[in-house]
Amino acid sequence: MTSADTARTGGRPHLPGGARPAVVVSDLDGTLLDADRKVGERTRRALTAAVAGGVHLVLATARPAWSARQVLGPLRGLGASLVSSNGAVTGGLDDPRPRRVRAMAPDRVREALALLGPVPWAVDRPSGRLLGPDWPDILSSGGEGAPRVAEVPDDEEVLCLMIRHARPPSPGFLAPTGLIWTSSDAGLVEVSAPGADKRSAVSWLLAGRGLDWSAVVAFGDAPNDMALLGAAATGVAMANAASDVRSSATELTDNHDEFGVAKWLERNLL
Repeated sequence: MTSADTARTGGRPHLPGGARPAVVVSDLDGTLLDADRKVGERTRRALTAAVAGGVHLVLATARPAWSARQVLGPLRGLGASLVSSNGAVTGGLDDPRPRRVRAMAPDRVREALALLGPVPWAVDRPSGRLLGPDWPDILSSGGEGAPRVAEVPDDEEVLCLMIRHARPPSPGFLAPTGLIWTSSDAGLVEVSAPGADKRSAVSWLLAGRGLDWSAVVAFGDAPNDMALLGAAATGVAMANAASDVRSSATELTDNHDEFGVAKWLERNLL
């Protein structure tokens, strides 16, 4: 962090009027998980204590639900909500049944691919992942043993289309399809249905609890977290976040591999 960044960390209060956050929303990779893509013990203790103090935990990730649950075992039993596939599926960490789904028709996905021309691609569907012919093994969520297919099949809706692209496409390149896109990592473009984004999914969860964004502290590191950080009363970016993500936040905390989320919670909630 720079000295200016450090000045934006620590201190109380963090919500309007000094209110205590009722909801903690956190991204996973590059934010909550350490460099080994695990929930560290310090992080588990801090989140457990926050929940015991009345905070509701929301875990919001680009990973599909099956992959998120593989790494979130230490947080089971906390009653956490799980937003997966960048907001396409919303439910509970401890309950595999989805409560909100925003999926794409396969023909729309093929339209999106046609707009980009030949690119490596993969898709996540409710039943699992499919890999296009040229897809490399680059995803932290795994799935390298998934079946390879020549094109997106018609037998199931798609939760997320992943495209390997050297540089981000233009903001409106998907306009003819009515779809949206974001990115959780450099060189990765993630295409979704309208409403399949982290902010929309968390808004839906908040409405179900009679809350709004004034009660939220959110943590993130990547472009797909920027809307979360901007909506929350307190948006906390990780020290390892990209510069535009840090600029969109109200506060900064330490690197994800230095228990940045846990340190913020210990300082301000526990």
